[in-house]
Amino acid sequence: MITTTTTAFIFLIITTIIGIIGYFLRIIHVDVRKVVEDQGKLKGKIELVEQESRLKYQAIQEQTQIELKNLARSVADLTDTVRELITLR
Repeated sequence: MITTTTTAFIFLIITTIIGIIGYFLRIIHVDVRKVVEDQGKLKGKIELVEQESRLKYQAIQEQTQIELKNLARSVADLTDTVRELITLR
């Protein structure tokens, strides 16, 4: 037959085990939550870097188009000048 002292001792052991398990589960929960928050922050930073990269690429494309137009204009002017020189001879 189980006495009151034995029952109390078993209850104490079970409570201690549940407390230890709860403590470690709490630590794991806090660590997982921190990892999830860090991943969210990193995802936001990655999106910002991607957006910045796209904007820089777009600016480079626009600058290249402007340079090509200027080059085409210069070539056209040079062609006109060469034509004038040839017709003067």
